[in-house]
Amino acid sequence: MVTAPELLSRDPASDVHVSDAQIAAEIGNDDVLKRKSKVLAFVDLPGVPEGTKGKVALVNGWDTWIRYTVLFDNGVDLGSLDREVLVPAKQYAEFDRRRTHAFETGAFDEPEVDESAEDGSEGGAAAAGGDSPVVNGVTIPGYLIERSKAARERLGG
Repeated sequence: MVTAPELLSRDPASDVHVSDAQIAAEIGNDDVLKRKSKVLAFVDLPGVPEGTKGKVALVNGWDTWIRYTVLFDNGVDLGSLDREVLVPAKQYAEFDRRRTHAFETGAFDEPEVDESAEDGSEGGAAAAGGDSPVVNGVTIPGYLIERSKAARERLGG
């Protein structure tokens, strides 16, 4: 049995790479599937092209970590699939339309960074009190430092 790797979906019209989880959240494709549910592959999977019909054979996991084993009509069985790579068969056309609309409207576009705010007038690390500290290789945003300082003052610490 083949385990699907973390896959990225791509809008064929551009070079925008968006994760399957982002797409699923944007279009509402995130409910739990039941065993024997009829599904379609929502993205290309190893040995399974997008749109291939299948049936959920096993639902495994707990809480927010649920994985599916699907028997596809082309004879490929895949296990440990995330929900976002599967779509209920009856809803495929609607979710495909929503995905296309989301790409067309720019729902996944990166926000533009205004580099002119380096003078400290708006946003950026300068407005939050100077350079952001780095702890264990992770930069702590200035707004979190300010929030912690305000909480300590409120609590008298």
